[in-house]
Amino acid sequence: MTKQRHIQYSYRVKSKIATILSACLALFSCAAANTANIAADSNNWLTKNDDHELVLPLTKLESGFTLTLHYKAKNNEDTHASTQQLTYDDSHVNNSGKNPRPKIQKGTRAKGAYEDIHTSITNNIDTHVKTEKNTYIDTHVINIIVKELEGVSLSNSLGKEKFIAGNYNVVNAEVVLHQTKQWVSLVMFNNDTQYIEAYRITPETLDVNQQSKQLTKGSEAICAATLGDGELEIINIDATGTLHQYEVHNGSFLSLRDFAIGPGIKSCALNTDTETLYLADEYAGVWQLDTNIESELAKNLIFYNQDVAIEGVATLPSIRMQDGMGVTPMHSTPTQDNMGVSAWVTPTQGNMGVSALFLPSISKQDSVGVSAWVSPAVSGVWFQAPCLTQFVSLVYDVGDGNSAFKVNNADGKTTFVQPEFVHLSLNSEEQTISLIVDDDQSGNFFYTQLSSELSNALLNSQCDTGLANVTSRDTHTKATNTNESEYGIISVTPEIETEPVENYGDAADDPAIWVNSLIPEQSRVFGTDKKGALNSYDLSGKLIQSLPVGRVNNVDVGYRVSVETKDVQKSDTSTFDIAVASNRSNNSLSVFEIDKRGDMVHLGDISTTLSDIYGLCMFVSNGVAQVFANDTSGRFERYHLSINTAKTLNGRLTQSFSLPSQPEGCVVNTKTNTAYLGEEGAGIWALNVSSSNEEPRFIAKIVAPVESDVEGLGLFDVDAQPYLIASSQGNDSYAIYKIHREKPDALKFIGLIQITADKARQIDGASETDGLDVTNANLGERFTEGLWVVQDGRNVMPSQTQNFKLVSGTSLKNSIRKLAEDTDRFM
Repeated sequence: MTKQRHIQYSYRVKSKIATILSACLALFSCAAANTANIAADSNNWLTKNDDHELVLPLTKLESGFTLTLHYKAKNNEDTHASTQQLTYDDSHVNNSGKNPRPKIQKGTRAKGAYEDIHTSITNNIDTHVKTEKNTYIDTHVINIIVKELEGVSLSNSLGKEKFIAGNYNVVNAEVVLHQTKQWVSLVMFNNDTQYIEAYRITPETLDVNQQSKQLTKGSEAICAATLGDGELEIINIDATGTLHQYEVHNGSFLSLRDFAIGPGIKSCALNTDTETLYLADEYAGVWQLDTNIESELAKNLIFYNQDVAIEGVATLPSIRMQDGMGVTPMHSTPTQDNMGVSAWVTPTQGNMGVSALFLPSISKQDSVGVSAWVSPAVSGVWFQAPCLTQFVSLVYDVGDGNSAFKVNNADGKTTFVQPEFVHLSLNSEEQTISLIVDDDQSGNFFYTQLSSELSNALLNSQCDTGLANVTSRDTHTKATNTNESEYGIISVTPEIETEPVENYGDAADDPAIWVNSLIPEQSRVFGTDKKGALNSYDLSGKLIQSLPVGRVNNVDVGYRVSVETKDVQKSDTSTFDIAVASNRSNNSLSVFEIDKRGDMVHLGDISTTLSDIYGLCMFVSNGVAQVFANDTSGRFERYHLSINTAKTLNGRLTQSFSLPSQPEGCVVNTKTNTAYLGEEGAGIWALNVSSSNEEPRFIAKIVAPVESDVEGLGLFDVDAQPYLIASSQGNDSYAIYKIHREKPDALKFIGLIQITADKARQIDGASETDGLDVTNANLGERFTEGLWVVQDGRNVMPSQTQNFKLVSGTSLKNSIRKLAEDTDRFM
């Protein structure tokens, strides 16, 4: 890319940048007459030219930089142990071979003290760079040096050394303090073996006390970050264009999920507190993804310019907002190429992007995400925060002083960089953002610092700055939702998961529990694979039976259904259990006999008049099975089923009615003769089933925090109090409604339950649930207080076809009790 293109682009965005500059100044009550002060501050960090373009001067890092980690000595009460010293003596590992590697130098430090220069540079830069020195007692350091093609060398201030031989790219390096334990977390990619290797190293001795590795199909971009529980999260985009998400849990790689991401990903960055992954795509721009493994697989394109190929992306360390203004940075320690502060990702080819941190966990709601991206086509950097996106030009002057420059390049000394790499860090004293970029053409690295005004604008999370009226392709703002639910949400973990269904895509749909009255431990879970089969699982999740009967959507179970017979002496065959499924292959009701072991036999189908059959539920009254079936138009039909001794089926239509829009799930409480009907996008209806002449009544509207679709419905008793459970599909949770004992059509919402992953059992949670079923019956062993079964729409850890999750009745009861107690106390 020529310098002319850089200059042309720089001037092309001037008018757009001028708008946001004025807005930023207005945000902090800076009068127009005082805007010149930004360019004239003591360090001249931010320069504004005559055309109001935001321009940052760069300072060249003459010798590259070295990775230095700080850790706290044992039995030391020094609260500054996590404060960072950033020294830059070593260039990044570059496998391209176009730039020779500078000599690596180790810094010297006085015993019991070190320089705290935050995001400043060591003595290889010009004297205008401000440094601050603080003396901290008994803080130790670890130096990490990557020797290309040889290995990685670690040494600490106690004289200990460790060498790991191999051709490595360092992905992530951190000092982690979790509870009372402290360790060095080191993640590397082995270019010779194609393994990701993760180490836990004792800081004082440099002994490796944990080593894990994962074979890959190469790496185009890789990143890692430490989670709040001290475990590692790792993202790797391999040579096939597949994104793999791992967690190193208890010393082993746990595959969370994997999916096709496509070509063109050059680097990425992780923010574990906001659960956000940023991808630099040279063809598309910058993508944003949710790293919550139960979230929907959706990419959000947050930046695109057809003339710009984005190659580098970075995130700022996690920040906790205080009273909406200013920030308190997370304690961090320094790193190699990505200059330490937050875990982040870079291309494997460049070995740029190691992080070092020392951080407690903060909530997703409390954190503020600041990210940045660069392109070798533009001598500048884009910053993005919750309230603001801002472009800033970057210019380096090769003349005397290395700081004053002329944008017009009249003296011929101004240099525009071609960055492929960017790193962000936060000066905890001044609360200003610093960055490092490379220059692809020269192989050099450069440093600069944002003004306090621009830093504060990026770090402000309130979005009340008046910037919403600014319109520019290079600048935008957005509002955030600060409303919090007054209701509780409780998480439970599954005990068991079933084997995945055979078919891919949206296949598993609705479960039904069959209780074995003779041997409860041998009860079954029936589940539909709506692309072709009705399956049966035991309580360990093992597939026992699969009947290829067509596209069955919903299923329910009926007990002790009477058989029409003239021979009353044959009492042993007068009743049996059945299952009925809505079959979309022929708009029918498929009926199955259930024997004493739980095995099903398909007896046949009963035709309906529904045009597109969908949901179904059943109840048995006086030995007569009655089925409610619905279709996508909202129409319900009620059928009276009869079965004779020859197992011949008959279905008689006894009632029909319609809801305003598409329903699916339903459940019947035979104690109160009340059917609860789910209208997916609207809410819940109630119907008196004691006769065929009643009309449904709308009883519960979908309101926050419940989110559509409402699909699966189930009934569960806790301490003699009945509750209705409804899937809140939009937020991967389950709404709990307390049913009035005297008025069964009166519901009181008490909160939400989520089913989250049990990493010890390597069972993921449940998301985007369609159907569910629940029973209070004692099924023995871990299900003595009942069983709750839900469909899992996104079966991950690892990524597989859909399945069903089994939760103990004990967990469900305790959760409902807690929600009920909290509701009674606060409402």
